Amino acid sequence: MRKILFAVLVLVFAFQSSAFAAPQKIAVASMAKLIKDSEVGQDAQKKMEKRFETAKKQLETKQHELETLKQELQKQALVLSLEAKQDKELEFKRKVRDYQDLAQATQRKMQMEEKKVATPVIDLLKKIVTDYGKKNGYTAIYDKKTSGFLYVDDSIDITNQLLLEMNRAFRAGKK
Repeated sequence: MRKILFAVLVLVFAFQSSAFAAPQKIAVASMAKLIKDSEVGQDAQKKMEKRFETAKKQLETKQHELETLKQELQKQALVLSLEAKQDKELEFKRKVRDYQDLAQATQRKMQMEEKKVATPVIDLLKKIVTDYGKKNGYTAIYDKKTSGFLYVDDSIDITNQLLLEMNRAFRAGKK
């Protein structure tokens, strides 16, 4: 039994050492920078801003109205009767609730739209990273921020090369 166990351990060790003997080519890239700085990412961001520009203005107007109403309520608090004061406070609370409902609904719409707009960007990013990795013989390409690395030498950061590839692919897709 000991001989079999010893033989298995020797085989496992031999397999591991030969698997790790081949040179590994590893790189990192900042996915956040690729999304933010690439032409396709900036195009998606402009689309999002344009689609929700009016909603943001509407929310800002409502928020300003609430602030004005709150200031009026504070100014008139000493002069109003108890009943009038309670009516104004109820009106203010109702408007705050309406504002919060509108803000939450707008936030949900923005998240859904962001997901819809971001999907093609992320798909292109995945394709570019995969193609670049295969073409240049990389064993692995990690996201610089979320990989868990505490230190990464800048010489293995290929973010700028991937950014160029993404922009080329985006321009080619626009034509």
